[in-house]
Amino acid sequence: MAPSISTEIDIAAPPSAVWTTLTDFDHYPEWNPFMVKASGSKNVGGKLTIALKPADNSSSMTFSPTIQTFAPNEHLSWEGRLLGIPGLFTGQHHFILYPTDTGTRFEQSEQFSGVLALVLHWIGSNMYETTKQGFALMNNALKERVEKSSSGDPALK
Repeated sequence: MAPSISTEIDIAAPPSAVWTTLTDFDHYPEWNPFMVKASGSKNVGGKLTIALKPADNSSSMTFSPTIQTFAPNEHLSWEGRLLGIPGLFTGQHHFILYPTDTGTRFEQSEQFSGVLALVLHWIGSNMYETTKQGFALMNNALKERVEKSSSGDPALK
């Protein structure tokens, strides 16, 4: 079974507000403690450059995934491969926004595949737990930033 990670958080703001902050890559350094830098093309097939700062303060890493889904206010996903080699270590990352009565349920998940992904899972690497902690840090920071910027929205009061 391929390893996967999933986190979610409720945000008291509409999906459009969450989407605006999530896809405003230029401002990631101001608020995002996990994905500390992001840039690139915001369309399906476009390449991104993402710099991660792991939650355990281990070495940061930069990778260049390809956008798979870009559905405004609903779903952003990308696929990244270690060294660009298919079958070695691939991550399918998803951000899904679900409208709720009080705002948005934000889900961040990743499915891993490839030989190295299975080996790391089998030997009990803490990489998956550290990554999940990074997702949670990002989710909480996203919630804080969006709710502060949306606090004047009368539809959410």
